[in-house]
Amino acid sequence: MSENESRYWDIFPKLIRVSLSMYPQIIPLSIRGNIPVPVYESSNPEIADIDELGNVMCGLTPGAAMIMVWESEERSSVRHVQVEVYGQANAEVPQ
Repeated sequence: MSENESRYWDIFPKLIRVSLSMYPQIIPLSIRGNIPVPVYESSNPEIADIDELGNVMCGLTPGAAMIMVWESEERSSVRHVQVEVYGQANAEVPQ
């Protein structure tokens, strides 16, 4: 395969939707295709952060964020994961 040819790769899940929680929720991303060194970045780490292994940590702060995943440091090909955390930050817990 030449450098100009596209190869298939993708990231799953495409959408992470969780409820607000007192505890972080950790969702591992799964890459399909041969991507030896993916690069991860969050548009809003307060809502959803991601580690170098592709684990999304979210659920502590309500809101939305986008996780970007590039196939390499060159950042020539990107995939996205939408993260949504639902709930109110200061909601009272029923007794």
